[in-house]
Formats: sequence, C-alpha cells, structure tokens
Amino acid sequence: MSQLPRVLVVEDDPDTMLLMRLGLRSLPVDLVYVTTGGEALAALQQALPDLIFLDLNLPDMRGWDVLEYLKGDGRQHKVPVIVLTSHAEPVHRLIGTLQPILAYLNKPVQADQLRQHVRAALSLP
Repeated sequence: MSQLPRVLVVEDDPDTMLLMRLGLRSLPVDLVYVTTGGEALAALQQALPDLIFLDLNLPDMRGWDVLEYLKGDGRQHKVPVIVLTSHAEPVHRLIGTLQPILAYLNKPVQADQLRQHVRAALSLP
C-alpha cells in the first residue's frame, strides 16, 4: 500500500483554511495544517512534505522567512512551494518570481485552482 503525498498548509486565516480543507478533500493527499511560521518549521523538522502551501502573512514571521529556512536546509530544497497570499501588489509578485516557488496565488483562490496546482505539483490524475 503506497503512502499518500503529504501537503503542508501554512495558513492563519480561518476562512482560507476552510476553503482549502473543502477544496482539497477530494484529492488523495494527506493534508497537514499549521497556523504559524514556528509550527511550520517544527512540522518540517518532523517530516518532509511533498508540497507546501505558504501564506506570506503569518502571526510570528513572514512566509518569506519560512522559505529562507527551506532554501537553507539541504534536504528540503526540492519541496515545491505554492505561495498563497493577499499581497497583490506588483512588488510582491516580483519578489515571488525571484524565489524558488512553484506558483504565486492571490487570495481569494478558487477551489478548482487549488486542485489544479496540487495535481500538477504531485502528478496526480
């Protein structure tokens, strides 16, 4: 029996978290939810996910800081990251293009868009 791909969702907004839970529940993935950057770093130390959804505005640190941690840890440099943020300003999108991320999605995001990105990142049907 194969193990389900693990998706770490780092998101502190309850409405976005609910959207993600509902939008991704039909996919064959193991969803792990955390609400702070500190919880994200702890989760990354315990088990390496196959995909990360990363909010940029976290209560204890910026999402970019979590991304820097990922870049600095040799075993985690290949984990695809999808940024999910309310920052729609061009400067934030430009910063995103300079980072090793798979996609930069603006909130609110549609459930079908979430599923599409997860399927593509994890090669799911």
